[in-house]
Amino acid sequence: MLAVVGPCGSGRAIPAGQVNNENKVPMVSPWATNPTVTSNRPYVFRACILDPVQAPAAVRFARGQFAGLTKTAILYNIDDDYSKTLAELFRDSWVQTNGAGSVVAFESFGQKDQDFSVQLTRIVNSGAEILYLPDYYNHVALIVPQIKDLGWGDRPILGSDSWGSADLVSLSKGSVAGYYFTTHYAAAGATGKTKEFIDQYRAAYGYVPDDVAALSYDSVRIILEAIQLAGISGNLATDRENIRASIAGLKDFDGITGRMTFDGNGDPVKPAVVVRISNSGEFEYVTSL
Repeated sequence: MLAVVGPCGSGRAIPAGQVNNENKVPMVSPWATNPTVTSNRPYVFRACILDPVQAPAAVRFARGQFAGLTKTAILYNIDDDYSKTLAELFRDSWVQTNGAGSVVAFESFGQKDQDFSVQLTRIVNSGAEILYLPDYYNHVALIVPQIKDLGWGDRPILGSDSWGSADLVSLSKGSVAGYYFTTHYAAAGATGKTKEFIDQYRAAYGYVPDDVAALSYDSVRIILEAIQLAGISGNLATDRENIRASIAGLKDFDGITGRMTFDGNGDPVKPAVVVRISNSGEFEYVTSL
């Protein structure tokens, strides 16, 4: 093969990246946000923002959007590298911004858990004013209704890009409406090439593409662009090296999820997007950080 698209999640992309790098096969992961994915791996790239960008962006947004609220709780999946890393980054950034003691609950759960009542009861009773859930949408869809039943009330809940599934709203029975999460692009209100992609995707599959779909599309286009720039000689080792060099040299690549220029580590320089989940279930653009 000339190049690899994927895997998406960090838990899979980290070991896959090691294998591809050792074999000098260019790899572009659409959605793996953990820094380890590309670290010291010149053949590995990604189309998404990193966790060290996403977590502080969520803190900055919370400080502006919910001025005066300084106490936060965090609930993360201890079995998932993505969730654990984001939780720690958010915690550290929050404390740096709001001071020692501002993280009043730092709770975890296991991958197979479905009942979070023990952790959520501690969170509700902790005095937390904001809850951060750097968890995949299937867990979020269980956690949010449960914490509401335990008396969370109308306090804000923030999430990460792992919320960005088209299934989140239906699985949570709409309980996530009004909450915010950091992500890679916003479908609602999109224009230009992004709108064209969304319209074509919806026509083909019957629903609005989530960020994984958009980033996967960008990842394929990045590799195709590199192949067009490098050309194909027929020598596999040479072609792989030329494709790698072409990806590394891309400047202002016009992606569906924004313009990208790759840094020396194979990561795109691009902002984090904050979206709000509307009452109708759309992910509405709020700001870029």
